[in-house]
Amino acid sequence: MYHSKLTAFISNDKKNKLQRFHFKEDYKRGLLGDILARYLISTHFNIAPSAISFANNSYGKPFVKHLPSVFFNVSHSGNYVFCGVSNTEIGVDIEKHHLMDLDLAQHIFSPEEYKQLVLLTGREQADYFFKLWTLKEAYIKYLGMGLSMSLQSFFFTIHDGSIQLHTNQQDTLYFLSTHLQKHYSLACCANEPIEANAIEQVSLQTIVSFFSNWKA
Repeated sequence: MYHSKLTAFISNDKKNKLQRFHFKEDYKRGLLGDILARYLISTHFNIAPSAISFANNSYGKPFVKHLPSVFFNVSHSGNYVFCGVSNTEIGVDIEKHHLMDLDLAQHIFSPEEYKQLVLLTGREQADYFFKLWTLKEAYIKYLGMGLSMSLQSFFFTIHDGSIQLHTNQQDTLYFLSTHLQKHYSLACCANEPIEANAIEQVSLQTIVSFFSNWKA
């Protein structure tokens, strides 16, 4: 199994955390999130996987220790793990589409977002729901403040593919929102433009083969 090969590269703290998961799928996603981040950081920044060490900020957002110009963020949902790496701060989110709850939307979206959402119907409404959700999560994860920031304290407007963030923050930020297959929405937030072709799918086999060539 690939588990034994890959767990050799993660920290003891991460191993202990994974062992506390009750469900096998949660264990897999947690392991692959850590490993995918190591793979991308190693290949994009030419750093040995064993030289990569993770820590968390005061809100729980992971960062790379001793490498101040390397940033990453991980999200997972369903059958996919999504990771973004950059030389500046980044936030990402992926969500598998499921039954939409308009009552929940009223609590997590701003009045402006909710008003636009209920004007839509059917597939358009579901797509808009998950587009907003992933954008808001990606933005909060970019800030690295966790749940200390209300999802209703800022809002997005989306017109003809153009995404506009409305917030008190003064930073100029860039967003990418797209689909993976038909039933996954994903979003990225960064302080530099994000090209759609920057997103690529990496197979588990590719990752396992990569780590087979390194010593933990």
